[in-house]
Amino acid sequence: MTTFSPSLGLPADINWAAFVREGAMAEHRPAGEAALSQDQQLFVTRPALPPLNELMPLLEDMWSSRVLSNDGKYHEIFERELAAYLGVPHVALVSNATMGLVLALRDSRMRGKVLTTPFSFVGTSHALAFAGLDPVFVDIDADTLNMDPVRLEEAMDESITGILPVHCFGRSCDVDSIAALADRRRIPVVYDAAHAFGVCDEGGSILRHGDYAVLSFHATKVFNTFEGGAVICRSAESKRSIDLLRKFGIVDEMLIHRTN
Repeated sequence: MTTFSPSLGLPADINWAAFVREGAMAEHRPAGEAALSQDQQLFVTRPALPPLNELMPLLEDMWSSRVLSNDGKYHEIFERELAAYLGVPHVALVSNATMGLVLALRDSRMRGKVLTTPFSFVGTSHALAFAGLDPVFVDIDADTLNMDPVRLEEAMDESITGILPVHCFGRSCDVDSIAALADRRRIPVVYDAAHAFGVCDEGGSILRHGDYAVLSFHATKVFNTFEGGAVICRSAESKRSIDLLRKFGIVDEMLIHRTN
């Protein structure tokens, strides 16, 4: 007899290896049975891609230039046009959102304990660990799925050195409450905005809030570059600082800054 998970409605004896391997809602079948055909697979999400013929001239230009690193032409154009499209002051491109969070956390000078949400992709907590910080989890609001402002206030004490909220599923956090608390305590805020590309409130882009906001350009996101991310910076100075961290402190052929 087949039983079903009461929470997901899936067979209890589902072939989970096939489920994970195929990235699809695998039908109930014994292990070893033939995989689903393409038209049977139900993808949770699939990336939007431009027509390949539109990319070919750009790829040919990159190939002819042989400039594939160190802030090439398309890197610089992308940063400028992305900042203009999003309506934010400065954008610093990074390899992925986790690295963007690590750089933003390091540049924010947080130390020790940081308030964050348990309801997020594991990369959020990993970034705190990679930056040498200790996550302190604050429960979420049942309606918004974002950090509960009341519980955030209750969790605040003298040991807390920063806040890492997450705009969950494109629904913005209570940015005003978080800003008021952070200003009162004089601590920085770094937003995980992986789900918030293009999200706006009445004042403009939601990415303008916090000391930094970090985007993901992973293939699963609304806007993707296959892999990648960006740090939204509030000032030219903070962008220079993030860029310096990203470049291992290298200023030019003769000068390297120590990155703390």
